[in-house]
Amino acid sequence: MAFNVVDGWTVPGFTHERELGGGAAGRMVLAVDDLTSTKVAIKYLDGGLGADEAFLARFRATARSLSQLEDPNVVDFYDFVETPDGAAIVMERVDGVSLRHILAVQGPAGPLAALSMLGGTLLGLAAAHERDIVHGAVRPSNVLVDREGNARLADFGTAAAGTEAQSGPPYAAPELWDGVPASVATDLYAATAIFYECLTGRPPYSGRNMAKLHREAPIPAEEVPGPLRGLIAQGLAKDPHERPKSAADFLGALEDAAVSAYGPSWEAQGRGRLTELAAQAASRPEPPKPKPSRASGRNPIVAAAPSGGGSRGRWIAAGAVALAAAVAVAGGAALMLKDDGKRPPDPTPAQSSKPEPAAPNGGVDPAPLVAQIEQATGRASGAAFTFRRTGCCGAAASGRGSFALAADGPASYSMTVSGAGATRKAARAVLVQDTVYLQAGKRWRHVPVTGRGYPALAQQVRLGSSLSGMTALLESATTLRRSGALYQGEAPVAALSRAAGVGPLYAELARATGAQQISFALRLDRGNRPVRLWLRAQDASKTRSQVLQASYSSWGRKAIKPPR
Repeated sequence: MAFNVVDGWTVPGFTHERELGGGAAGRMVLAVDDLTSTKVAIKYLDGGLGADEAFLARFRATARSLSQLEDPNVVDFYDFVETPDGAAIVMERVDGVSLRHILAVQGPAGPLAALSMLGGTLLGLAAAHERDIVHGAVRPSNVLVDREGNARLADFGTAAAGTEAQSGPPYAAPELWDGVPASVATDLYAATAIFYECLTGRPPYSGRNMAKLHREAPIPAEEVPGPLRGLIAQGLAKDPHERPKSAADFLGALEDAAVSAYGPSWEAQGRGRLTELAAQAASRPEPPKPKPSRASGRNPIVAAAPSGGGSRGRWIAAGAVALAAAVAVAGGAALMLKDDGKRPPDPTPAQSSKPEPAAPNGGVDPAPLVAQIEQATGRASGAAFTFRRTGCCGAAASGRGSFALAADGPASYSMTVSGAGATRKAARAVLVQDTVYLQAGKRWRHVPVTGRGYPALAQQVRLGSSLSGMTALLESATTLRRSGALYQGEAPVAALSRAAGVGPLYAELARATGAQQISFALRLDRGNRPVRLWLRAQDASKTRSQVLQASYSSWGRKAIKPPR
């Protein structure tokens, strides 16, 4: 039976359906917008927070930034409601389960699912940190896994200043115990602690005197698989200055470790496993939490509050639940390698991240494959995407956003883009034909795509993630093999450099690295639309290399116009 009152009041315009859980910050309720019939999640803040004017003033500012944050790995924030009766947050309702529930029901997730989870969490943090939003309460209850295996962050900024350590002791960085405000570094520490818990089934530290353990106990990196110990050591460093400088930097380290250990298909298998774990956990109740141990060692069970989440876009006009799944760089953008619904076999660590160019008997004919991709993407016309370029020779570049295909020219892009040096700070850019529109404050300025700095960076992202670059790889391939929906092969740089439109990109890769061949891996969904592209340019001595990665999701009708 639906109910309409929470602690004596309800957000006007909504009908409650059921409670989703509660924690230190308040109670979560599943509700329906009376006007649009859209399901949302409403968090009614604890009375103490609602009466804390310092917290409310800080959260009002956070709410304004969150309302403008659109990222596939962040639960959408719709509204912050304040009345004389209390305060509440209206947010997207996510059709999935919390990571806390998955761990409590399923236990350790395994290395690939844990990597996928960490990648999605870092993507969400990176998007928030770009807007100067610190989460402050990263824990398993605030990481939601939807039905497609996307890890999505919820409940930003709901811990009162100075209480972050006490509200989530297993995930609180050493400096939080000293009263230092939550920061990018404390968010990365907490994300790493969750990663450790996904690998082992327990937080890195638990028991009495948590502050002392976080400050002084050795980092338990030896308890996780060897290839992942470096990530644990970096993320759980006692000194915040020894942790990765940003979530984006941590994503790069994660990708390098994952590809080196498990090969370029690690995301496909990790995402598939995480999807499977979430589906299994959703059908099982959470077991009762055992009494905490009196010892000061580690506790084998999670101790965190449940949480819920909600759908993308403004709630007043939203349709049904949106499960946008843009996966990036290291966030897990592919589905399972096999399309039979079964769990892929656990991989064995690879000695190299380079796809092995072993053509099958007869090989794979690229012509019908290219035709299928072009037909499938032509019907959709656009998608959300992420892009990352790493390696030697000053090649850093990253971008995320959406693109719309055009029949008479290059695709139009709307994205956030960043690089190195003078372009290290993220900037908003829109590309339409040969013009780049860059946001400067509340205004836009337009420059030719041939310009230096951000225009050149935006064009690089467009070429690196373009469908024409992808089809050029397939059409030029000298080896091409298939494993389920994953295609791997090699193509000579000489042929790629002559490809229409994208030839300059491959020629530049060859000049920077000395590569003669491009190794690549392409993952398609069941509709023959790209999910993930990975390619490497590397010289013969394997001392100079660059890696480009692009992920695609939310295929559908897209339209991108020049900003006014």
